[in-house]
Amino acid sequence: MEELIVKNEIIIDAPIAKVWEVLIAPKFIRQWDSLPQDFPDYYLETGMEINWSGNSKITVAEMLPHEYLKLSLFVYNWELGPSSYNIAYHYRLVSHDNHILLSIEIGDFGQLPDGQEYYDASVEFADKALNKIKLLAENRW
Repeated sequence: MEELIVKNEIIIDAPIAKVWEVLIAPKFIRQWDSLPQDFPDYYLETGMEINWSGNSKITVAEMLPHEYLKLSLFVYNWELGPSSYNIAYHYRLVSHDNHILLSIEIGDFGQLPDGQEYYDASVEFADKALNKIKLLAENRW
């Protein structure tokens, strides 16, 4: 089974606290990713579920403030149950020379029969999301 893992990164000229807030505050997440319409404006916390009724869900699996965020993905039409797949979004922040290196890793979609489609969509998502996160974090709000 071929690994299908999306990897991308971007340098952001903003304090790490701002970048982190853009990753976990729904008012910002809605600008770089989708959230269910009825999702509350609470900051993400470990164990929280984001559920698109009947379609998919993301669980905040792990959080290390200002360093790491793991969001586990499950799509309801996948053949096996949620515990059978290890597919997640991994966001890592590293402070480097007065900048933040934000990396994203998504996958492994190689576990899925239609994994290439998910991989291709995630390549596009990662690029757009990272650029929007950069723009939001560097904006002097």
